[in-house]
Amino acid sequence: MEEEKNVEEVKTEENNAGEKAAPVVTRSMMEEACPTCGADAPPMPAVLPDPSWSTEKLIEATKDKHMLVRSNAIILLSRHEPAEALEALIEALKDEEYLVKSNAMVAIAAYGKKISDRMIQALGDADKDVRAGAAWVVGELKENRAVDALEKVAKDDYPLARIQAKASLVALGKRPKKEIKAVATEEPKEEAKEEAVAEVKAESSEPAKEEKAE
Repeated sequence: MEEEKNVEEVKTEENNAGEKAAPVVTRSMMEEACPTCGADAPPMPAVLPDPSWSTEKLIEATKDKHMLVRSNAIILLSRHEPAEALEALIEALKDEEYLVKSNAMVAIAAYGKKISDRMIQALGDADKDVRAGAAWVVGELKENRAVDALEKVAKDDYPLARIQAKASLVALGKRPKKEIKAVATEEPKEEAKEEAVAEVKAESSEPAKEEKAE
């Protein structure tokens, strides 16, 4: 029985390894990033968006009261040209449901580097969730031109934005600049990378104190 369980766990890990990377989310960020994540699953809506819907109708559906409608509309919008759908997808990064935010991030990243300039700009957006989503997207795109902007977001007051930016910097082979501890230039690259990863993991486990204080 134990062997069967172990085999099943291995298969699950192999399947997960083959899946596309998902945006970073940790337990300490959930309350702020998704205030309704602990709620009961919503009932199925009467109508879900389908590929026959126009771009305009899908954009309108991203504002629907039902999260499953919004989420499906975002997935379908990703099949439309950036000129038609990108701004609506960026707006969806502000959604209160992390599932919807996550779908929007993945949909935007699927456009590739042709939307890099807009996402680098979004790293300085006034909305914290747009900054967080953009931070993940530019890391997924391996957009080195975003490093300076990511360094700023890595010091953001919003935990979700801060951690996404640090994770993307690590993915780009860069390490977030530290405000206090200076790192010697001769430090081996592999050691620096391991320390940066450890920093991201450590921060991911901390409660979002700043937001709760507000």
